[in-house]
Amino acid sequence: MLGGMLGTATVAGALRAAGGTIPDLKITAVKIHRVLQTLAEPMGYCCAPGGMIGMQTTSAAVIEVVTDAGLTGWGDGGWGGEPLRRNRGLVIGRSPFEAEAIFDEITELGGDGYQARLPRNAPSPGGLDCALWDLMGKALGKPVCALLGKQYRKRVMPYASIGYRKNWKDLEAGFAEELRHWTKDIGFRAAKVKTGYDPVTDYRVLKAVRAAIGDEIHLGIDSGTPGAYDDGTAVSLGRRLEELNLEFWEEPINKYDLEGYARLKQVLKIPLASGESLPIDWVIENYIQKHLVDMVQPDISEAGFTGGKRVTYASWLNRVRLVPHSWGTPLRIAAEMHWVASIPDLSRAWNPPPPLFELHIPAESPAWGLTTRRIEVDRADGMIAVPAGPGLGYEVNRDELAKYRQSIIEI
Repeated sequence: MLGGMLGTATVAGALRAAGGTIPDLKITAVKIHRVLQTLAEPMGYCCAPGGMIGMQTTSAAVIEVVTDAGLTGWGDGGWGGEPLRRNRGLVIGRSPFEAEAIFDEITELGGDGYQARLPRNAPSPGGLDCALWDLMGKALGKPVCALLGKQYRKRVMPYASIGYRKNWKDLEAGFAEELRHWTKDIGFRAAKVKTGYDPVTDYRVLKAVRAAIGDEIHLGIDSGTPGAYDDGTAVSLGRRLEELNLEFWEEPINKYDLEGYARLKQVLKIPLASGESLPIDWVIENYIQKHLVDMVQPDISEAGFTGGKRVTYASWLNRVRLVPHSWGTPLRIAAEMHWVASIPDLSRAWNPPPPLFELHIPAESPAWGLTTRRIEVDRADGMIAVPAGPGLGYEVNRDELAKYRQSIIEI
């Protein structure tokens, strides 16, 4: 009864309506652990000038929320920044069951001063929100996905986010071998490649990749958050790429070029995707309600579970696929799995497209050993079992946290 009510009510409201009792928890501290990991092999984006390889490290903010009951919640991502530093009472002393109100109040304080105007354009405290939902799940003895609504699936499919620029002498061979390894040897059934060199190079690389992994692998491509191409070039390249049966093309053009996306949507057969690092309300208003893309890709570090619920409903209502973005610690991946488990299918096909989510490979993710239990893809079907909880179902190895931690902020 409780789980099915959460789509239209707050957690606290659903508990009261079901005749339940809200556990008496009070937040006593919030700690933000800034972690950094040096990459074993430098890498870069294809759309950087000259294919520049300049990325040496990866980083994240791990959020720890402590309560007076001895329960600790964990998240990865945004936490509130200066609005929370200046207003400790937004969180300290409150119940984690006020997560949705906390999320909105911090977001509004981080805006441009016109708080009553929608859509809100401020970064959201998604990591903090995840930690609060983790606490709620632990207090109730339930996995987070059971609090979000119906759990539609017990196993979810990640796509391997790979294909960054490395020191390869032969680009086509380098990309093809990396994608072959992660799909054939490791077991991923979906993957993504970074693109944006130039139309000729992109086409040659992707043709070699498709030949190496076969037609059965779900293959997406990513031309970078700024978008590598103008819309005319994207149309020309896209028509050549249509033969490769791509799952999606992420940000072929600048993510704010709404007119350009409208043009591409009309003339290309490749599903368009965008939405990372954007305010949730903006994504809903401009991408989902206007049907400018076929897939939206918000990151739970920005959306949190509170914003995730809203995007899920808006995507379902407008029949836009939701494929969460992610690049962070295993805590973020665990949160994404709970979110994806609660996303309803849009298709009534016998075998509908899988609700994918992004997973950066261990060597390219920050603090991969952070949790006491490792996240691994099942080679039999490319899936990962959704944690059974309570909460996120993953706990932090504090020794590993200390190893990667560069600094700590305490609220």
